Amino acid sequence: MKSPTDYASERIALGFMALVLVFCLLVGCSKPALEGGQFRDRPEGFAFDANATKARNVFPGREQLDQRAWATFGEDHNSIFVTHYAGPATREQVQAARDDQEARYGRKDLRFGNLEEMIIDGRPAWGWLETQTYKGELSSLQYKAVVSYETACYTVEFFAGREDWQDEYALRAFVNTFEVGRTKPNVHAIVAGAVLLVGGFAAFRKIGTMG
Repeated sequence: MKSPTDYASERIALGFMALVLVFCLLVGCSKPALEGGQFRDRPEGFAFDANATKARNVFPGREQLDQRAWATFGEDHNSIFVTHYAGPATREQVQAARDDQEARYGRKDLRFGNLEEMIIDGRPAWGWLETQTYKGELSSLQYKAVVSYETACYTVEFFAGREDWQDEYALRAFVNTFEVGRTKPNVHAIVAGAVLLVGGFAAFRKIGTMG
């Protein structure tokens, strides 16, 4: 027959194992610093601009769910806009959007590059470069990309008005660091917690049978 001390020890052991399980489940879910569209590393000198809005959106007729921006400030500026739209995007839709912008805004001093196919955040994406000149000299570069997901898509627009980012390869490389922040399971932590829980329970049962 178990003594009061045995029952107290049993409750303590079960409580400890429950705490271990809860801890491992919490650790096992890796929560991002920011939910939604973001970048693995924000460029130095850029600040989040909560009041910024973009007048010339890539998909003006599509439902817009969210828009966020980062920028540098001064006479010449750089800006990064991420716009979240409802529904996925296809290559044909992105090509049509690019062509529509070229028809509206393209001119001798603002040239649109060809559509490029790429993979961003493990998803199909398409992008193009826009080059603007003034009196024959480079004035600004802008790289725009559309990343498609199952139920939504994101546009990433990096405008470089300052010389420090006026390099098409640097712009393209940064846009490729885009990702959608989301809570992800840490399989290793969850498995480790399960092993600890099972092992602790087995040890507790063994001690109990020996008593």
